[in-house]
Amino acid sequence: MSELSREEASTTETIGVSDEHIGLVLGRGGRNIMEITQMTGARIKISDRGDFMSGTTDRKVSITGSQRAIQQAETMIKQKVDSASERANE
Repeated sequence: MSELSREEASTTETIGVSDEHIGLVLGRGGRNIMEITQMTGARIKISDRGDFMSGTTDRKVSITGSQRAIQQAETMIKQKVDSASERANE
Protein backbone atom coordinates (compact mmCIF):
# COMPACT_ATOMS: atom_id res chain seq x y z
CA MET A 1 0.00 0.00 0.00
CA SER A 2 1.47 3.34 -0.97
CA GLU A 3 2.02 6.08 1.60
CA LEU A 4 -0.66 8.27 0.03
CA SER A 5 -3.40 5.65 0.04
CA ARG A 6 -2.58 4.68 3.63
CA GLU A 7 -2.93 8.34 4.66
CA GLU A 8 -6.31 8.60 2.94
CA ALA A 9 -7.62 5.25 4.19
CA SER A 10 -10.57 5.69 6.50
CA THR A 11 -10.08 4.42 10.03
CA THR A 12 -11.90 4.91 13.32
CA GLU A 13 -10.43 5.92 16.64
CA THR A 14 -12.39 6.09 19.89
CA ILE A 15 -11.49 8.50 22.66
CA GLY A 16 -13.12 9.12 26.03
CA VAL A 17 -14.67 12.45 26.97
CA SER A 18 -15.96 13.09 30.46
CA ASP A 19 -19.76 12.89 30.60
CA GLU A 20 -19.87 16.41 32.07
CA HIS A 21 -17.97 17.80 29.05
CA ILE A 22 -19.96 16.11 26.26
CA GLY A 23 -22.23 19.15 26.00
CA LEU A 24 -19.22 21.34 25.22
CA VAL A 25 -18.10 19.02 22.46
CA LEU A 26 -21.59 18.91 20.95
CA GLY A 27 -22.36 22.61 21.34
CA ARG A 28 -25.78 24.21 21.26
CA GLY A 29 -27.86 22.37 18.68
CA GLY A 30 -24.80 20.33 17.68
CA ARG A 31 -23.00 23.43 16.38
CA ASN A 32 -19.54 22.55 17.72
CA ILE A 33 -19.59 18.99 16.43
CA MET A 34 -20.75 20.16 12.99
CA GLU A 35 -17.96 22.76 12.92
CA ILE A 36 -15.33 20.15 13.79
CA THR A 37 -16.74 17.81 11.12
CA GLN A 38 -16.71 20.52 8.45
CA MET A 39 -13.19 21.73 9.32
CA THR A 40 -11.58 18.28 9.52
CA GLY A 41 -13.67 16.07 7.25
CA ALA A 42 -13.90 13.47 10.02
CA ARG A 43 -17.18 11.85 11.05
CA ILE A 44 -17.82 12.00 14.79
CA LYS A 45 -20.23 9.84 16.75
CA ILE A 46 -20.88 10.16 20.47
CA SER A 47 -22.17 7.21 22.50
CA ASP A 48 -25.59 7.28 24.14
CA ARG A 49 -26.05 8.45 27.72
CA GLY A 50 -24.84 5.73 30.06
CA ASP A 51 -22.61 4.08 27.40
CA PHE A 52 -19.14 4.68 28.84
CA MET A 53 -15.56 3.67 28.09
CA SER A 54 -14.86 0.53 30.11
CA GLY A 55 -14.23 1.31 33.78
CA THR A 56 -14.80 5.07 33.45
CA THR A 57 -17.57 7.67 33.27
CA ASP A 58 -16.17 8.90 29.96
CA ARG A 59 -18.50 8.79 26.96
CA LYS A 60 -17.17 7.13 23.81
CA VAL A 61 -16.40 9.56 21.00
CA SER A 62 -15.70 7.70 17.75
CA ILE A 63 -13.84 9.68 15.09
CA THR A 64 -13.76 8.24 11.56
CA GLY A 65 -11.69 9.55 8.67
CA SER A 66 -8.13 9.82 7.44
CA GLN A 67 -5.35 9.77 10.03
CA ARG A 68 -4.91 13.53 9.58
CA ALA A 69 -8.65 14.23 9.97
CA ILE A 70 -8.79 12.10 13.12
CA GLN A 71 -5.80 13.92 14.65
CA GLN A 72 -7.26 17.35 13.86
CA ALA A 73 -10.69 16.44 15.23
CA GLU A 74 -9.17 14.92 18.38
CA THR A 75 -7.11 18.08 18.95
CA MET A 76 -10.16 20.32 18.53
CA ILE A 77 -12.23 18.19 20.92
CA LYS A 78 -9.46 18.21 23.54
CA GLN A 79 -9.09 22.00 23.22
CA LYS A 80 -12.80 22.48 23.97
CA VAL A 81 -12.61 20.19 27.01
CA ASP A 82 -9.33 21.73 28.25
CA SER A 83 -10.62 25.31 27.98
CA ALA A 84 -13.71 24.35 30.01
CA SER A 85 -11.55 22.64 32.64
CA GLU A 86 -9.34 25.73 32.92
CA ARG A 87 -12.38 27.99 33.40
CA ALA A 88 -13.72 25.66 36.10
CA ASN A 89 -10.41 25.85 37.98
CA GLU A 90 -10.21 29.65 37.98
